[in-house]
Amino acid sequence: MLFIKDPLCFKAAISVSLEVLSHYDKGLLREFVESIPSSVGRVRLETLPEVEESLKSCLNEFKKTKTYYWLREDFKNALYDIEIQLNKKMVS
Repeated sequence: MLFIKDPLCFKAAISVSLEVLSHYDKGLLREFVESIPSSVGRVRLETLPEVEESLKSCLNEFKKTKTYYWLREDFKNALYDIEIQLNKKMVS
C-alpha cells in the first residue's frame, strides 16, 4: 500500500520517468499510473509487490538521468515521498 499526498503531481512525475525510461512504459507500471486517480487530496493505493519493486527500480534509474536533474521541485518531492515509503517496506 502506498500513500500519495498529491496524486496529480505524482502521476505527472512518474509519467515523465516512464517516457524517459521507455522499457518501463509497458506493463505493470503503466497500469499502475493509469490507476492513480486525478484528484487533489491524499490517496491510498493498494499495490502488488511486483509493482512496488518495478517502481523502486524505475525511480532509481530515473534519478541518474539528466531529465531528473531538470525536473520541477514538486515532482521530485512527490517521487522522493514514494521512494521513502518503498525503502521502508524493503527494510521491514
